[in-house]
Amino acid sequence: MTGYSDYAARKILDHSVGKTSWTMPTAYMGLYTVLPTDAGTGGTEVSTGSYARVATSGATWNAASGSAPSSNSNAAAITFPTSTGSWGSVVGWTIMDAATAGNQIFSDYFGGFLWLPFTCTSASPGVFTVPSHGFSNGDTVVVTAEDGGALPATAGSFAGLLTVASATTDTFTVGVNTTGTGSGMVRKVVAQTIGAGVTPSWAGGTPGAFVLTLA
Repeated sequence: MTGYSDYAARKILDHSVGKTSWTMPTAYMGLYTVLPTDAGTGGTEVSTGSYARVATSGATWNAASGSAPSSNSNAAAITFPTSTGSWGSVVGWTIMDAATAGNQIFSDYFGGFLWLPFTCTSASPGVFTVPSHGFSNGDTVVVTAEDGGALPATAGSFAGLLTVASATTDTFTVGVNTTGTGSGMVRKVVAQTIGAGVTPSWAGGTPGAFVLTLA
């Protein structure tokens, strides 16, 4: 899904009960064309065109605030190196604890959209029901079975980005034929295409481009 990684969740839990303290990490921002899982696997990080992760400090970030959920965001601009070649369609970002490799702490897709619960029919293509979803034809979305769902069996695949079609107020399709019913969570994603000669930068503010939330 998105949010804190399995690694970070374990560190927070051990720290919270006095089992093992979690040393404050240096937070490095990374960009991805395929976002990794909560386990930190399966992602595709940008790796060409002079790309490098960007180190941040405490001063880069606002203090966490609020409740249900609590959140924080970047207070200062986070600027990546100027690309010397295409970085492709960047769909999301992570916070890592090292300039290369390391452990994943947090991940999220671009676009400040909530995960919404859905049900899906057995049909060709399967019809998603999400009351008042707000999606339009041509929008891109991702789906997951996390939070207690069970994706329907398919003749295709729900992996990666999917394109919304046949949208009505409460329903839509994504071009995947299903052979059973199911449910899960869906959210809209706004990918960022980064070509050569671009200096990618996300301004600070409240909320900033990079927002971390914890319910």
